[in-house]
Amino acid sequence: MSTRDRVLPTFGGLSAPARLTVEGAGIVVGAATFVLAGVVALIVFWGSSLPIAGPDSVGQFVAIAAGVVAFLAYFVGRLWRREGPTPFQIAAAPDGRPHRATGVDIFDTFAIALAHGILALLGWLVLGAVLANGFQDATVYFLSATVLAGAATGVTAYAVFLSAAQMDLMRLSTVLAAFAVVGILASMLSAPDPHWWMKHLSALGMSQSVSSLTFNLTLIVAGVIVTAIARYATDARGIVDPKRRAAVVRVRVGLILIGVLLACVGIFTLNISILLHNVSAVGMVLVFALVVFWVRAALPTAPLSFFVLGYVFFATIIAVLVLFAVGYYVLTAAELVAGVLVFSWLIVYLRMTGAATAELRAQQQNVHVVEE
Repeated sequence: MSTRDRVLPTFGGLSAPARLTVEGAGIVVGAATFVLAGVVALIVFWGSSLPIAGPDSVGQFVAIAAGVVAFLAYFVGRLWRREGPTPFQIAAAPDGRPHRATGVDIFDTFAIALAHGILALLGWLVLGAVLANGFQDATVYFLSATVLAGAATGVTAYAVFLSAAQMDLMRLSTVLAAFAVVGILASMLSAPDPHWWMKHLSALGMSQSVSSLTFNLTLIVAGVIVTAIARYATDARGIVDPKRRAAVVRVRVGLILIGVLLACVGIFTLNISILLHNVSAVGMVLVFALVVFWVRAALPTAPLSFFVLGYVFFATIIAVLVLFAVGYYVLTAAELVAGVLVFSWLIVYLRMTGAATAELRAQQQNVHVVEE
C-alpha cells in the first residue's frame, strides 16, 4: 500500500496531527487570555478582599469576563479554521464547489457564539454560588483572586476555542443541552419566590428580576439556535429521491417552527400575553409530534431505536398531559417532562444527523483515496 493510500486516524473530523495543532493553538489562546484577564483583575482587585459570590465579588468578575471571552473565542476558533464565518464545516455542494459563507451563516455563527458566552457567564455564576455556600463568609485576597480570575477565564477561552475549531452537529447538540440546563438551573437558583414551582414553570419568567431575564433569555437564544441549525441538520443537497427530499423539507420546516415557538415562549411571558404564550407552548408540542412521524422518511438510515424513541417520547407527553388534566400532576411537572423530552429528542436527532453526515463524508474520502 502506497503512502497516498494511507488514511490517518481521525477524531471529530480532524486527523491526529491536525487535532494536535488545534490543541496547541487553544493553549496559546488560553495563555494569552490568562495574562490579559490577570492584568485587568489585578487592577480591579488591587488591595481588596473580595467575597466569592454576589455583587463586587470574584465570581461576578469571572462570570462577566468569561462570558465576553467565550463569545470572542468562538469567533477566533472559527476564523482559525479558515472556513469563513460559518457555524462549523459545511459539506461541499454535490458538484464539488466549496460552501461559501452567507449572511445566514454569519447570523448562525453569532447565535452559537452568543450561546457559548451566556453558557460561560451562567456557568461561572452558578459555580460561584455553590462555592460561596460551601465557604460561607469567606473572602479572597486580591492576589489569589487575580490568579483565580485569570485561570478561570483562560480555561474558558481554551475550551471555547477548541469547541469552535471542532464544531459539528454532534458537538453542537452537547452545547445546546448544556446551555438549556445551565440557563434553567441558574434561573431556578436565583428565583425571588422559592415556591415558584407551585404555580408553573413559566412563573420563572414573570417577575422583573435577573432570574426571569435569565429564564426568558435562555428560551429565546435556545430557540434561535434550534432555528439556526435546522437547515444544517436537514441538508437536502444531493438527495435525488423526491419523496425523501420532500420529507427532509417538512422536517426542516418543523424544526424551524419549534425554534421560533420556543423563542416566542420566552418573548411572550404570561404577564405580557397569556394567549400568545400558551399558543407558542402548545404549538411547539404539536409541531414536535408531526416531526417525530415525519423524520423516518427524511432519515431512513437511522437505527430503528431512534424512531421508537420518538414514538415513546410522544406517547409519554400525551400521558403526562392527561395526568395533568385529571389533576394528578401539577402544571410544573407536566411542563418539565414535556420540555425535557422535546429537548432530549432534538439533541438525539442532531447526533443522528451528525453521525450520518460524518459517515457519508468518510465514505466520500475513502472513494477519493481509492480513485487516486
